[in-house]
Amino acid sequence: MVVTTPDRPLGRTERRLSWDVVRVLAVLAVIFTHTTYIGPFLHPELGAPLGPYPFQVGASVLLVISAYFVCVTVRKGSTYRWLWRRVCRVLPPYLIAVLFTYLVVVRFGPNNWVMPTRRDLWANLTLAASFDPGVQLIDGSYWTLPLQLMAFGAAALLWPRGLGQRITTLLWIMIIAPVVLQWNDRIGHSPFWVQQAWNGLGLHRLQLFAIGIAIWLWAQRRIGVVHLSALLAATVFAQHAHTADLPSSLGIGALLALVALAARGPDWTVFSRLRRPIQFLARISFGLYLLNQVVGYLIAYRLMELGAGRLVQIAGAVLGVIGLAWLLTKYVEEPAYRALAGLHVRGLGARAFAWLNT
Repeated sequence: MVVTTPDRPLGRTERRLSWDVVRVLAVLAVIFTHTTYIGPFLHPELGAPLGPYPFQVGASVLLVISAYFVCVTVRKGSTYRWLWRRVCRVLPPYLIAVLFTYLVVVRFGPNNWVMPTRRDLWANLTLAASFDPGVQLIDGSYWTLPLQLMAFGAAALLWPRGLGQRITTLLWIMIIAPVVLQWNDRIGHSPFWVQQAWNGLGLHRLQLFAIGIAIWLWAQRRIGVVHLSALLAATVFAQHAHTADLPSSLGIGALLALVALAARGPDWTVFSRLRRPIQFLARISFGLYLLNQVVGYLIAYRLMELGAGRLVQIAGAVLGVIGLAWLLTKYVEEPAYRALAGLHVRGLGARAFAWLNT
C-alpha cells in the first residue's frame, strides 16, 4: 500500500467520489515523491531532485485508508471469508508485480544499477524480505504488503471477540507505546533479533493503523471530534518521532484530515466533472502503487538515454506506469479476485487437510 481498494462485493455497488479522491491523492503523492526525489537520489544520473525534501506521505495515508476499510468491511459475514477475500484482492497482483519488476530490471536495467538476485526474488514473493537483512526489496514500495496482510489477519482474529470500550485504550497504546520503546534509539541498541522483529512486524507503523480505526470510530459517532483530534495530533507526533521528518509528518496530518472528512462528511460532488478520470485512477491505484517506483525509474533512465529532459522523463515514466497499472488491474487483479473470492475456502481447507493426510 496497501494500499488497496475497498473490499467490494462481486456485484456493482455505489461508489463515493470522496473516497476515490483521497485514494488518488495518496497514490499521486507516492508517485510525486518517487519521480521528483527518491529516483534522482538513488540514481543521480537521472538528474538533481526537484526539491530538498522527500515529502513521504502517500504510502502512510494508504495504510490509514486500508485500516479504515478493514473496520468498514470486516463486520460483514464471517471473518474467515472476509480474510480470504482481502488476500484475493492484494496477493495475486502483488506476486505478478514482483515477477514483472524483477524480470524487467534484470533484462533492461543499466549495468551500474544493483541487480536483484534470485534470493531477493524469493524473499519478496514470500513476503519475508523485511525480516531478512541479507536481501533487498525488489521495489521499495513493497514494504507495506506484509503489514497489510498482518493487519488483515489480526482483524479477522480479534473482531469476533470484540473489544468494546477498550478499543480506544488500545488505540492510544498502539500510538504511544512504540514511541516510548524507540525513545533514545533503544531499538538501535537492542539485540539484532529485536531490531529485525521491530522492522519486520512494522511496530513503528502502528500509529497509522490506529488512526485509521479512530477515523472509523469517529465516523460511527463512537468518539467525539476532540478525541479524534487528540489521536490525530498524537499520530503526527509519533510519525515524527519515528522518522525525524517533520514536513512529511505534517503532510500526513493534513491528508488525515481529508480522510476524516471523506469518512463522515457529504460526498465531494464538486469533483463530479472529473469523475471519470478520478475513478479510473482509483481503480488502478493498487497497480500504480506496485509499479510506479523501480519500473518508473527504468523508464525515466531509458528516456534520458534518448536525450529527454527531466520533465519529459517524469511525464514518460508516469504515463508508462499508468498503462502498465491498467494492464495489471484489468488482466490480473480483477479477474483473479472474481475467480478466487467466490471459492468456498472452508471446503477447500477441509479437502486440502484430507489430501495432506492420505
